[in-house]
Amino acid sequence: MQGWAKRWFRLSPSGVLSYSTSPTGVPRGLIQIRISTITHQPKSRTIHIDSGTMIYHLKALTPEDHETWTKHLKKHRASGLETEVESFEEWRHKRQSRHVSAIAKEKAKIDINRGLQGSQQVKEKLECLDQWIQKGFANNHPDEKSTWMARLVQLKDDLEIAIERQDQQWSVVQETVLQGDPFNLNRSSGASSPLSTVSHAVTTVNPLVNDESSTSGLRRSTTIVSHDSTFSDEFYDAEDAVLSLSEEENDGGENEHVEEAADTTEDDEEEEEEEEEEQERHENQQENKDWTQQVLECPHRRHRLPSPAVGDVGSALSVFRKNVGKDLSTIAMPVSMNEPLNILQKACEELEYSELLDKACLLSAPMERLMYITIFAISSYTSSQYRTGRKPFNPMMTETYENIRPDKGFRFISEKVSHNPLIIAAHAESKNYKYWQCTKIKSKFWGKSMEFMTEGVYHVNLTGHDDHYTYSKPSSWMRNMIAGEKYLEHAGEMKVTNHTTGDYAIVTFKEGTGGGLFGAPTNRNDIIATFYTSNNKKVRRVVGKWSDKLAEEVDMNKRQLSVLWTANSPGVENYADYYGFTRYCMELNEITTLEKDKLPITDTRYRPDQHLYELGRVDEADAEKQRIEQKQRERRKEFEQKGIPWKPRWFALQQDQYNEPDFITPDGTVGESWVFTNQYWNARESGQWPKDMFSLW
Repeated sequence: MQGWAKRWFRLSPSGVLSYSTSPTGVPRGLIQIRISTITHQPKSRTIHIDSGTMIYHLKALTPEDHETWTKHLKKHRASGLETEVESFEEWRHKRQSRHVSAIAKEKAKIDINRGLQGSQQVKEKLECLDQWIQKGFANNHPDEKSTWMARLVQLKDDLEIAIERQDQQWSVVQETVLQGDPFNLNRSSGASSPLSTVSHAVTTVNPLVNDESSTSGLRRSTTIVSHDSTFSDEFYDAEDAVLSLSEEENDGGENEHVEEAADTTEDDEEEEEEEEEEQERHENQQENKDWTQQVLECPHRRHRLPSPAVGDVGSALSVFRKNVGKDLSTIAMPVSMNEPLNILQKACEELEYSELLDKACLLSAPMERLMYITIFAISSYTSSQYRTGRKPFNPMMTETYENIRPDKGFRFISEKVSHNPLIIAAHAESKNYKYWQCTKIKSKFWGKSMEFMTEGVYHVNLTGHDDHYTYSKPSSWMRNMIAGEKYLEHAGEMKVTNHTTGDYAIVTFKEGTGGGLFGAPTNRNDIIATFYTSNNKKVRRVVGKWSDKLAEEVDMNKRQLSVLWTANSPGVENYADYYGFTRYCMELNEITTLEKDKLPITDTRYRPDQHLYELGRVDEADAEKQRIEQKQRERRKEFEQKGIPWKPRWFALQQDQYNEPDFITPDGTVGESWVFTNQYWNARESGQWPKDMFSLW
């Protein structure tokens, strides 16, 4: 109750009360009125809604508005309550009546999927081993023989470990299948063995195993029961407040100014040199257009961090308590509250399941493509389920991050383009798609929960199609920050739109239910994605959990599901001891042979405080963080005295019709976003970085 904030409210015919910051904005909160308890006070024009998990306090502008809202809210509260209870009881009865064999079947499919992942890892190791052997035969230099042999032995050991793990995994699958014959395989012809039958079944469940599988071949009958459970969002939506930027409270990532070097010509000779340089840049740009045709060696990547998680997270709660309801991105935090990743790198984490975009590019039906783009947008939350409640490092001004992944077929670049507010721009490209984002990052502490807000628009274009997809994300919440079992959940709505066809999807992230006052909900992470044509006709629905798997309801039948996507396991032993990172996350801050001697001095991997923290040296990391922040402050003052405006290096401000007008500037009249200028990769290829780049560390 720190102040009232004006919001635009909408009550749907189904009894869902939603609100946003503007009539055209994305809903930031959803309340199911039919299961809520409503009280009102006409004198103060207030309405209090108890959703069962949270109490919302609303206030009408006038007595007439209060009377109107009270009337309609009570009407929806009374209607349909009996139907909702019967629907829930029916779902609970069906869930409790599941047969044990069906549970075993689902477990076996998970084990099989893990086994297939292990097989893929073995293939990757074999390819790396073969490439290294070929390289060794071609290189006869005696000085490099010992290094080559050491690398060969390391690859052999990695391969043996991968094979041993694969054998163990398939033993688990075999035991699950044979024990008690849960699939009743003996009823059918005895010509097929249990393992061969199960292997055939997995191809009908997971379409990502074979891109040429038909949709009809993927449909199956399942015992998974989906239901439209009611939900509400815990959302303390007070007035946005920003702390004053003082020397003590500022996080050190202030606006920096880069002085652009001006090229001048004095004679014809210099003009001829410029023409030659322009032609060379043009040739390099043409080569970079075909970068996907280049054969890049897949580097050996690490399996774990140099050190387990360090630092006392609880020591930062005193900082939080002093700044309840305020933007934490403007407040200096102890390094122990961090995880050894940067916000620029977390933008790349969105592409962990980039194969979904590759899959979408191969599909001919527009609605099928929209479905996989939507699943990709949902999958970006998957790795967050393992996180331990720490925040990423806040990037410095002019800080950049690149990532080239030959195994996934994309290259990625991100840069911090604004300090206050904190805005991150990122761009990724592949032979199958282009993906870019310009997002504003905020985080607030509300007493017992921390809210993470990502405002802005994500864009996707698919090669060979005219589609242009956009989506924005709802808020995320870290619950039970003070006491109890901490857990992360995402609540609200996300709209994914194909602006070419007009088709769109509405994804509802449901708030968890069940559990005690200080415990994690027993049922959480549920989503429902409903797909509509351009004339608002409901045609498809996808259900499941963003943390596990997503399936399409075949012909909109809740009893028959076709699994479209299954989340990977973390791929790391004891991942909880390493900040909850998945294997993909652990690879983000590593300098491999692809990056060695190729990165600019502004790349996140060179940041000393983050690197020291990754090594487990907390005190040294904290001292380096303070030194870097002070260096940024001094440089900012120096540039301010010279009157030099700061501009991002690799991104330029362009008009964006899909973004809010006030996203960049509070009084803006048209939407704008920071968009990649395509100059970074040219500079990287030539090794000629701008001369006015300065060290951040």
